[in-house]
Amino acid sequence: MRFAGKLKKVMIALVAAVTFSTAGLGIAGADLQAQAASTPSISAKAAIAVDASTGQILYDKNSSKPMAIASMTKMLSTYLVLKAIHEDKLSWNQKISVSKAVAKMSQNTEYANVPLLSTKTYSVRQLYNATEIYSANAAITALGDAVAGTPHKFVSLMRKTAKSWGITDATIINASGLTNKEVGSTIGYSNVAASAENEMSAQDVATVAQKLLSDYPEVLKTSSIAHAWFEKGTSSATKMDNRNYMLKGLVKHYSALPVDGLKTGTSTKAGNAFTGTVKFSNGNRIITVVMHAGAANDSGTERFTQTAEIMSYVYHNYTTTTINKNGKINGVKAVDVQDGKSLTSQLVSNSGATKIYLPTGTDASAVTGKVSLKKSATTDGKLQAPVKNGKTVGTVNLNLSKKAIKVVDGTTSKNMTINVTPKKSIDKANIFVRMWRGVKSWFN
Repeated sequence: MRFAGKLKKVMIALVAAVTFSTAGLGIAGADLQAQAASTPSISAKAAIAVDASTGQILYDKNSSKPMAIASMTKMLSTYLVLKAIHEDKLSWNQKISVSKAVAKMSQNTEYANVPLLSTKTYSVRQLYNATEIYSANAAITALGDAVAGTPHKFVSLMRKTAKSWGITDATIINASGLTNKEVGSTIGYSNVAASAENEMSAQDVATVAQKLLSDYPEVLKTSSIAHAWFEKGTSSATKMDNRNYMLKGLVKHYSALPVDGLKTGTSTKAGNAFTGTVKFSNGNRIITVVMHAGAANDSGTERFTQTAEIMSYVYHNYTTTTINKNGKINGVKAVDVQDGKSLTSQLVSNSGATKIYLPTGTDASAVTGKVSLKKSATTDGKLQAPVKNGKTVGTVNLNLSKKAIKVVDGTTSKNMTINVTPKKSIDKANIFVRMWRGVKSWFN
């Protein structure tokens, strides 16, 4: 995220306050509910809303096209930092030094930064907080160096991780989201255009956010902090004001939408972008992404207004149903069993509780499934006995009103599936029963 010095920061805050006083108040109440009745009219070039646990797509606009993401990049970088901490490769109190190149980047007030010196060390916690609260570009670059050794090795790790999540058409050239030129020649790439910057689709970004919240939900404890200090009481003290204006106490907060994350992004190419997350009063958590929701030179509040519209739309237009473990799935017929004491078996869910969003007014019976057995679990297309309840023997593709339920999966969406198991364990029939069945089949 880039900001042209302290004066610009002050002007943005003033514009945001004016925007809130003239347009934001209504969205918190009746206007927000009125907008929820129909699909929201979103001017952002791309947008998506997904369930945080399953990735079910609840709203979609142009979500598969890669675009510049600016500082939303830091969600992937943060994931790798937290992964290193959980694997004991880094610790919160560990002191790390910063390179001269990173220190130089940190002194540039055109970008979001906290000042760093190559002659000092900083704790992982200090740099992490600066990243999550203030979107500090040099801070996350220093953390990437601590994880992987060099900026380019960290980028390689980012690319490998994204690919493992199904993200195959992203452009990733640095940990922060700045352009190749802005990070400097040491951190950037000589064979990459100076204006190049990280790109992903809205589906990509939602996938990254879902992985981050799923594996490391503690990120919300920091991303929800509105104000903090970096090195308070020192000559380098920096007041860190969160750029996510939807947080409690900030100018685009709506009481009905208790947003607690996740990451803004701003650049000339990306415009104003935002990945938000909210846990509704009914317990459902969703993730939203808006990309290029207004130009980078405005106050940046339009991305929050549009995010609020999408969140409200989901809240007011969906209910949820749950398929629990060992729960029956509509439309899944009993399957034939080879060599079993029982010749058929009803299949039930072998996944954890699977939440499914239904358009308001839709009955849960509209959720149906089509089974696909594993080849390793079958003989001649039949489920091979013996098999115990609890063993996954296949999957079921879930449909809603005969249409596939789509979930994010990197650059493409895929059908929502759940694992299935026999409702009851099936013992193998003894040799005499199997021989008698064989004799009978000759006459049939």
